[in-house]
Amino acid sequence: MRFSGWVIERLGLPAVKPERTLWLVGETFEAFEAMAAAIEAIGERYSRSETLLSASYPALRARLARRFPECRVLPPPADHAFFVRLFLQHCNVRVAVFLEPKADPSAVLLTGLSRLAIATLAVTARGAGPLRSDRLLAAACEAFIEIAEAEPDIGREDGRCQRLSVQEAADLLGELLARDLKPLRQVARMRRGVGASLLALAGHPRWRRLTARRLQRYSTIAELRETLGTPNAILCLGNGPSSEDPILAEMSYDALFRVNHSWLKRGLFTGTDVVFTGGKTTMRALSRPIFGLQTRYAEERFAEIRTLSPSFNPARFFDANDMTAELRAFPWGTLRPTNGASMLAVAVALQPARLIVAGVDLFQHRDGSYPGDTVTPNAYSPGHNRDTELSFLLNLLSNYHGDLLIIGEVLRSEWERFRNDACLRQIDL
Repeated sequence: MRFSGWVIERLGLPAVKPERTLWLVGETFEAFEAMAAAIEAIGERYSRSETLLSASYPALRARLARRFPECRVLPPPADHAFFVRLFLQHCNVRVAVFLEPKADPSAVLLTGLSRLAIATLAVTARGAGPLRSDRLLAAACEAFIEIAEAEPDIGREDGRCQRLSVQEAADLLGELLARDLKPLRQVARMRRGVGASLLALAGHPRWRRLTARRLQRYSTIAELRETLGTPNAILCLGNGPSSEDPILAEMSYDALFRVNHSWLKRGLFTGTDVVFTGGKTTMRALSRPIFGLQTRYAEERFAEIRTLSPSFNPARFFDANDMTAELRAFPWGTLRPTNGASMLAVAVALQPARLIVAGVDLFQHRDGSYPGDTVTPNAYSPGHNRDTELSFLLNLLSNYHGDLLIIGEVLRSEWERFRNDACLRQIDL
């Protein structure tokens, strides 16, 4: 690597920002080698996340790059608060794992992880050496883990140390990767306070009419239905390849629902009436649609971004959880619904005479994850799960009473199987 490239990485500026990153930090090859099975399990299970390996010594990094070609290998960030923050944010680190023995993170690094609410663990595996009781690390870690082969004492806790199998460790790391860090982070309090204040004004009887010129929040499904003109037919487009099925050009509809804005550059079905998102880039990229959000944090962010800038149209939005009880009642556990699931839940709650669904391919379409995209892994990102999502969607669609048309073989075949099974259950009764 050229010296300039090394400096850029040390300053916290790696070339590509991944979707979510599991960061393993160690100082011996044995520590990483002992984690090989866990690294492989995480890579196979969560293909939309990245595993990043860091070590201080160039020779060790070179050896790690040869041993783990599927992982990215970088030096740890320079020991300064500014560069630590840059590194963690540009690498999108969600979980930091310090490999024992000889894992001695600095106070600066541990403080940076804490301020960004990044899960921090100390891990050892058989053959790497025992866990140590470094004072700073012990205070910062959520868990101390020993990864071992299947033995009678797997799952047993010894003080703070948990003994887990490789698969149990992969499950735990996956749960931590799936965390929504935004509500947890104790940063940008003033900025979040601005959004919260704007929402409070929009909800106050005295100020609602004044703020409605810039910020309009719909709180009931009846309000949303009236705003949309009581649509008779709704077209819901996810972002899967079937969202560009040629047959859609023949469809007529009164309202178009979409997810995020990756479709914008492709120029098809851009006259969106409602867009479901939580991302800042979409909030800035689209001005005309009504926004469907999922969390209070997203509402505050949206209010701040859209209300204070005169270049945007008036901001109109709703919380999808206010529109339908289906989202609130479903047992998501540690998972959360995708924006596509929220989109369909709101569309079903509106009960149009006709509902057309396309682009909801459950990351199983033969052409990949998105139209024209041959790079993005055809898999759900951490925080979502195909089986859980499918269960929600099938039960949701069973509550729709109009004419349902599903474009896309993946969801359509699952829906036909679900209906056939339901009919068989009724016959048995």
